[in-house]
Amino acid sequence: MKCYSKWLLGTPLALAVFFFTGAITHCAFAEEPQAKKTAAPAQVQESENTDYSEEEYNAYEAASKEPDHSKRGTMLLEFIQKYPKSTLMPHVEFAYNNMLKELEEGKKYELLETLSEKWLKLHPNDVRLYAYIATAANNLGKYEKCVQCLEEIYKMQASPTLAKEIFGGYQKINNLAKQTEWFEKLSKMPEFDSDFALRSYFVKKYSESNNLPKAAEYAHLTLKSADLVKQPDAETQEQLRKTRRACNHIIGMDLMGKDKYSEAIPAFTRALKAERYGEGYYYIGQCQERLGQENVEDAIVSYMKAELQGGEIAPKAKGRAEQLYKALHNGNTTGINKKYDKAKEELQQGK
Repeated sequence: MKCYSKWLLGTPLALAVFFFTGAITHCAFAEEPQAKKTAAPAQVQESENTDYSEEEYNAYEAASKEPDHSKRGTMLLEFIQKYPKSTLMPHVEFAYNNMLKELEEGKKYELLETLSEKWLKLHPNDVRLYAYIATAANNLGKYEKCVQCLEEIYKMQASPTLAKEIFGGYQKINNLAKQTEWFEKLSKMPEFDSDFALRSYFVKKYSESNNLPKAAEYAHLTLKSADLVKQPDAETQEQLRKTRRACNHIIGMDLMGKDKYSEAIPAFTRALKAERYGEGYYYIGQCQERLGQENVEDAIVSYMKAELQGGEIAPKAKGRAEQLYKALHNGNTTGINKKYDKAKEELQQGK
């Protein structure tokens, strides 16, 4: 049965910071064993009442009581090399583990990292040591090393929480390939079915790199996840509203890029349902124009809505509306106010 202390995961900056509760102990014992001291040196080399020599005991005693952590670690490791079969080994292991705990509590991260790595060579499957190294690496700004240690912990103690921490770690170091790998794991875990922010991260990531098809792929996943959110509070409702607008807009832009204008219009309409914004109406106008001459009148009204909605797109929308109107009315804008009245009316009706 595993008896190491439980470690707790925190989430500042999407990276794990480990805090150990209680004394960190070796699995074979809960507290330091009491070493029986041998007879005085003037007596026999080995006492009949002990199975270790006076030399062994003195070496252990000096190492375990050395106040300098760096020297203590070296001395304890040297003891192990010199007396690999010593019955004092449980005491030595306790002393080393207790030293690591002191270093973690004292925030001596450089030494904690070094001595934990040395101990790890002798105890390659000890999850505590990977946790110590991850803690030290995180505090030293070695984020890639930190997340690699978290992966090793995951191999021994897989959990959804830790998987999310690892994903966050790879976000921190901007490793998109590893982010995608861990997203695939997370997306199969029911705990994250409604985590729309997890999916929308990739929408933003691929949008910024102008990869609209990939951004739209994750936008669809994000919307499905958003629909699974139950009883959202006011803050979450606002996040969902913004997410639905952004995702539907990306989907609409991707469809436009594929010349699927009749499919893009409903996507922009859904985005506008979540939140009115000038660009939504503008791109509907663009789609309507491209669908043929019979849709130009509707395009004019859409451009006018974009203008009335305001924002950076408004001047461009106004210019396009006037240009199309003039093309249909012998080069002048007589009667254009009727179109504006229609645009205002539809906006009032929520269209």
